[in-house]
Amino acid sequence: MRPLAQPGELTETERFLFDAWGYLVVENALSQDEVSACLDAADRLHAPNPPGQWRQIGNSFEKEPAMESLIDHSSVIQKARALLGDRFILHSSWCTMVPAGFKGGGFHQDGSSAYDFRKLATPVPLVQLRVGYILTEQPTPGYGNMVMIPGTHNASVPLPRGANVETMPIAHIITGKPGDALLFHQAVYHCGMANNQNYDRHMIHMVYAPPWLRHSDRMNNSPEFLERLTPMRRALMGMWTYPEESFHMRPLPFKD
Repeated sequence: MRPLAQPGELTETERFLFDAWGYLVVENALSQDEVSACLDAADRLHAPNPPGQWRQIGNSFEKEPAMESLIDHSSVIQKARALLGDRFILHSSWCTMVPAGFKGGGFHQDGSSAYDFRKLATPVPLVQLRVGYILTEQPTPGYGNMVMIPGTHNASVPLPRGANVETMPIAHIITGKPGDALLFHQAVYHCGMANNQNYDRHMIHMVYAPPWLRHSDRMNNSPEFLERLTPMRRALMGMWTYPEESFHMRPLPFKD
């Protein structure tokens, strides 16, 4: 049982599922050519680092052109628009590697280590819309899968201490094939489970947020990178200073 979605516009059914469960699995979000290019890029990014260690590398889209198209990929950008409106940014991006033999992590909510988003309100508002593109096979549990506890973005109490995949009966282990994407609310409790395979698990996460949230994967982008971007991608980078409007961001330049 998974809240399945298709690439493109957010349908009424998908909006309801996202509101109720806090996440969607977008099937076939990337083509196999895109998966291959992004997986090769992920291998290059992680290659200089010691093997066997869980790791995430930020700002990957500037380092690897294959990942640049994920900034505003057509499979999810309209879903982000439906949930966040016409004014948002790409807050951060994380190329995540779960090594072979990884024992699994603990349940948590995403957000800022400087300020717990749970302090904002109950239920926790949508501050980060996270999209994780699956780059390696995750057909069954034990592949370093993401594990979600559906509906916990609306919970008024914190997760019990010591809760784990085995003791939380409503936890959902996300399975999928390369090219599928997991789109989720930052306040859904989630974790990465054990990777019992003999190869590393790769995903690339793109995180959308309101324009006032400070980037967490970079202080700025290089002028050369910004120069080559489309107007939409430049706007998503936060390059939208208008003297006559002070801090106000114009709507993103969607074609409609």
